[in-house]
Order: sequence, then C-alpha cells, then structure tokens
Amino acid sequence: MSEIHVVMHPRFPPAVDTVLRAMPGIVLHCPADTAGVVSALDDGAQVLVTFTWRPEFLRPSLKWIAGTGAGIEQYPLDALRERGVVLTTAAGVHSACVAEHAFALMLALMRRIGEAARNMTRGHWEALPGEQLAGKKLAIIGLGRIGEAVALRARNWDMEVAGLKRNLAQYQGCVSDVRGADQLGAVCDWADILLLTAPANPDRSHLVGAPELERLGAGWIVNVGRGSLIDEPALVRTLESGPLRGAGLDVTAVEPLPAQSPLWRLPNVVITAHNAGDSPGYGPRWGAIFARNLLAFGGAGEWVNRVPASGIAP
Repeated sequence: MSEIHVVMHPRFPPAVDTVLRAMPGIVLHCPADTAGVVSALDDGAQVLVTFTWRPEFLRPSLKWIAGTGAGIEQYPLDALRERGVVLTTAAGVHSACVAEHAFALMLALMRRIGEAARNMTRGHWEALPGEQLAGKKLAIIGLGRIGEAVALRARNWDMEVAGLKRNLAQYQGCVSDVRGADQLGAVCDWADILLLTAPANPDRSHLVGAPELERLGAGWIVNVGRGSLIDEPALVRTLESGPLRGAGLDVTAVEPLPAQSPLWRLPNVVITAHNAGDSPGYGPRWGAIFARNLLAFGGAGEWVNRVPASGIAP
C-alpha cells in the first residue's frame, strides 16, 4: 500500500505526535494552525487526527477522522455519513486516567486542597479540617468506561455507589444500584457527591440545573464529562448562596474558561483545564488503536472504535 498522508491538528494530547512520527506507512503533516490543516487537506491528505472540528475541514480528500478524544458531539455526523468519511474515537484510551483525575477533584474538594493552595499563594497558615471519602454516597451519572472505572475504585474507598445509565439493559458492571435517566432527581436527593462522566446531550442542553443542585443540598459536584451538562449560572448561584459545598470542574461550558468567570474566584471551586485524560501514556495507547485502524483503512483489518453513524456502519 502506498504511503498515506495524515494531517495532525495543532492541538493534541501528550505524545500523539511522537507516536505518529515513528509510525511507518504515513506521511505526517503538522500545521501550526487551522488554515494549515485545511491547506494540507486540499493538498490531498486523507486522514485528519483531531479532537476539534471546523466546518472547513470537510474537504473532498478527507476519508477518515482519527479522533484523539472520546466525544463525538462536535462532529457533523450526517455530513460525514453522506460523504462516506469514517470517524473513529479514542474511547477507552484515557478511562483510568480520567477516573484518577475524578478522584483527585473529589479529594481536593473534600480535603479542601483548593483552599489550602490559595492560602499558599499569600503565605497564610490555616488548618482546614476536611471530610473523608470513606462512607460517602457517590452518584455516577454515565456508567460508560470512565464511570465504571470510577465505580471500581470507589468501592475500594468504602464509598456507596449508585449510577445512572440511559440503557439499563446494556449494563454489566460492578454497580448494583443502577437507575434510569429519569431518576436523576432521586439520586441527587440520595448522594453526597454527584459525579458527571456522561457525554454531552445531542442538543447540548443542561442535565444538571437549579432543581438538581437544590436536591443535592450540602453536597459536592464533580464534572469530568462535558461542560454543557451543568447550568453554570445556576451552579455559581448555588455555590455562592449555599447549600452546595463545592464543585470540581475539569470541563466548562466555554473553554478556555473566560477570565471574568466567577468560577475562578469562588474558594469552594477547583478547576483544571480539560486535562483529566492527559498523561505521558496517552500517545502510545492511542497509537495502538490508530495502528489497527490504519490497517483497516487499507482494507486489511477491522475498525476499532468506529462510530456507526459515520460512513458505512461496520
């Protein structure tokens, strides 16, 4: 098979570039900006490596989008299907890493590490008694690979776990208390910690708003799913006026989070920059999927993580 021209979006997870540069059978293009991506596609590149999307990327030469993220809400699935463009994702590559990050955010909130870090910047010594995770009730919204990885760890921390899943019949994991999506309010009543690991709603509507936050009461909320899942103005109001005790956010409605957002200044908020899945091991794990899909692209294997709504369903 002749060499395949691959263009890599300038924003990518750790070590993806290193993996691609070492991979035989491809010619790699590494433009510095969006215009460079379009130019490479116009010059005949067939494969786009990206986790972001722009309408101008849908060029005649594009045959395969090798996603470096797990989400698909940013892609025009109908248009890709009409053009016969295959879309694959990085689902599963960062499940363990995101699960650990979710625990880091929970611990930062419960042990008040965010407040302690703020005290460090001004040289202020203050003992801040915190809560412990053991014995807390954790509601996981979205029992996919990441949610399941969190649940497995939570059991070892002596936490009570309940989960929500859209299709209950498909669940075969470790959580015994699994409820349908219509039980969101009930699990908010029950939970100490509400953890969002779900993908965005197709219409990008909120999943958690003022009613759910009120029912969560004097608890905590952590989001490693998508920023659109939470009504941010309602979240800010609840954090400012109570009784919600804290929020750990790896994702926000607008990214990067604008400097004027009140979330930056609330002492009971811990924010990370949508990097829950990033680690040095990301590139090699993603590369293993890409290598298998490269064979499939050449007609010599089965696709991995192919999105059925794009191209011809496998």
